[in-house]
Amino acid sequence: FENTAFAEKLAELLKTNAFDVVQLESVFLAPYLHVIREHAPLAKAVLRTHNVEHEIWERVADNASPLKRWYLRNITPRLKAYELEQINHCDLVVGISQRDVEQFRNLGLRQPATVCPIGLDCRDYHPDPLSFRRPLSLSFIGSLDWMPNQEGLRWFLDTVWRPLLAPNFPELTFHIAGRTAPRWLRELEMERVTFHGEVPSAAVFLNQHSVMVVPLLSGGGMRAKILEGMALGKVVLSTRLGMEGIEAADRRECLLAEQPDGWLEAVRWCYSEGENLATLGARARVFCGHHFDNEVVARKLVGELENKSI
Repeated sequence: FENTAFAEKLAELLKTNAFDVVQLESVFLAPYLHVIREHAPLAKAVLRTHNVEHEIWERVADNASPLKRWYLRNITPRLKAYELEQINHCDLVVGISQRDVEQFRNLGLRQPATVCPIGLDCRDYHPDPLSFRRPLSLSFIGSLDWMPNQEGLRWFLDTVWRPLLAPNFPELTFHIAGRTAPRWLRELEMERVTFHGEVPSAAVFLNQHSVMVVPLLSGGGMRAKILEGMALGKVVLSTRLGMEGIEAADRRECLLAEQPDGWLEAVRWCYSEGENLATLGARARVFCGHHFDNEVVARKLVGELENKSI
């Protein structure tokens, strides 16, 4: 992931400015650590980890075909070794969630570490209360070249939507949006499922539907799209893994489901709530503002940088 032009530009910035902290966004920027050490020896190098990267591939391998499982299980140990080596070369590791930090500790992290979640400016997100007055509909949005998203969508369509939701709720529709979709999804023909492709605005798309589904079976870190949905006052229906790092309560600020029957029951509950479902969405928005607004997150990180002995 090292680019000569980028390294030269970084070196120029470091030589002409006096930085207290240089923050690397993800372990894949670790190849530039030597540039920081060479040109800004007094600056603290902080690594913000968006995931426990090797864990994503381990989880994907568990649900992959035999050939792909063999391949992933061969490359994952090398990624794991690289990841552990790099986190111990930085002065501070900033994890997306407490669970990620604990995982790094269990793997052998010796450097100081803290938690700083994803943030967003909640003032930029404007809920549409009309979405709860329309017939119930489900939405999914995400990067469709990310393997865990593809895996989760396939599982949801084949195991939850087709055998359970479509037959039991004849008016329910499911809408999928995202960029760089695989061929199977672009050519998908399934009852009351619409693939919209890449949409101009995630917020506009999400505001058209009352419930946002996150059928994630693998992957790590924290899902930014979940926070966007909560900031828009949507009802987020997710696996526990999907909500990892977002300590929202089931049936209070979100809905949680694991097995197919659990997803069926959650959607049935949504129908039973009717327009009152908007109350859960409103609580989700308040929760998001209290814990994940950019101002809250930034104050916490600055405080940690000032207080940590790094």
